[in-house]
Amino acid sequence: HSCFDWLMPAMEAYRPDWPDVELDVTLAFHFEPLPALARGDLDLVVTSDPCPLPGIAYEALFAFQGVLVMAPDHPLAGHRHIHPADLADQTLITYPVAPERLDVYRHFLIPAGVHPERRTTELTAMIVQLTAAGRGVAALPHWAVQDAEQRGVIVTRPLGPEGIWRTLHLALRAEQTDQPYMQAFVDTARHVARDRLSGIRPA
Repeated sequence: HSCFDWLMPAMEAYRPDWPDVELDVTLAFHFEPLPALARGDLDLVVTSDPCPLPGIAYEALFAFQGVLVMAPDHPLAGHRHIHPADLADQTLITYPVAPERLDVYRHFLIPAGVHPERRTTELTAMIVQLTAAGRGVAALPHWAVQDAEQRGVIVTRPLGPEGIWRTLHLALRAEQTDQPYMQAFVDTARHVARDRLSGIRPA
């Protein structure tokens, strides 16, 4: 998952100060994470879609830009930015979740009534490899593909003339927001993301 670029280092930075807090990561490809959080099955959820739910609070981490990722010789690489209609005849490579859970669908394609062919894979690295090989295009956070872009493996273009900017949040149960170990993790995540990721903005 693209969040691993900052989440795993944040966990490592957190552990020395809170060695008794057990940390584990579950990928929410096959279940709805926010209801699981409300039930107590999870303690934190990383999300860019802060749905209002009873008993759930959100801590904003940072704002990021979603971009279209493609091979350098892809025809859309000649565009300054991407319109929804540009993707109508493309294969869109995504994570294996319902389309309505993906920002590119919710905030770009669905409002325009565009439904491209879709291919899924769980790994960000595989998405980048497939796009680099010309097997399709993808919409990912810019921070997640900047290394590949700098190496010339892929190119990116903004989604729409203004680009699509979203805010990443940590969701947690409201009764835990004042717990020192929880607030320490939120603060650590913010600091690590700021230090490791380029192209993000304060939330």
